[in-house]
Amino acid sequence: MQTILVPIDFSDASRSASLYAATLAKATGAKLLLFHSYMIPTPVSEVPYVMVSVDEIQAENEKFIRKEAVTIHANFGVEVETLLQIGMPSDEITILAEEKNVALTIIGMRGAGGIDKLIGSTTATVVRKSKTPVLVVPHDFVFRNISRIVYASDFSYASSTTLFAPLIEIGRAYHSNLSVIHVQKAPGTTISKEEQQSKADITTTLAELNPEFTVINDESISHGIKSYTGEKNADLLVMVSHRHNFFDRLFSKIHTTEMAYETRIPLLVLPDNRR
Repeated sequence: MQTILVPIDFSDASRSASLYAATLAKATGAKLLLFHSYMIPTPVSEVPYVMVSVDEIQAENEKFIRKEAVTIHANFGVEVETLLQIGMPSDEITILAEEKNVALTIIGMRGAGGIDKLIGSTTATVVRKSKTPVLVVPHDFVFRNISRIVYASDFSYASSTTLFAPLIEIGRAYHSNLSVIHVQKAPGTTISKEEQQSKADITTTLAELNPEFTVINDESISHGIKSYTGEKNADLLVMVSHRHNFFDRLFSKIHTTEMAYETRIPLLVLPDNRR
């Protein structure tokens, strides 16, 4: 893993994400890129407003981001770069991730505004739009050894080492146990030939992690996943995002953020850009 992008807004949530990213970077040998994107306040003519110069805002942000970088380097010994950019955070994050060809973006669940869930927030937009892998860290999550990874799949797509690269590297670094779960609403449902082929592809692609497959019967896909991750005390939940399929059915109605928040474990979203 080469570079991990860590968007920060100096909130507790982004601090949890940066500490998680630093720990992961140390284990995988990755470099961290701390990134802060901000908007310039626009005064309203009828309202009294003390205008702060762009230079002052820039200087203040530089002070905070450098302090964060120095602290991380001192505590974890990893290489840290910093970058500031004026613009809409969600747009700048996704653009930068592609421009820098980052291996992973790690982002917190709660913004400085104190939003408890990600619906409509910067993080939700990044997860929805990003063409690179995103790992969402709950605002109060304290890093622990990634012993158990749960990958939830509907067996509807072909796998590849490129798609699963972050999962494989994380699993390798922590010698993780990998559970691949498939939630079906009707007990005894037979999977199609295409789904069987997808399962076989996953077995081959993730052979290094020796995946164990489990079928879960539950009327609610999200409930089935949350119940299983809780029962197994999972440390990381993984899902693949692709259009017109599992991700849309699950996350458009139930929301990625709702699931990640309720399970209270990090969620790794791997975008399938082939669709």
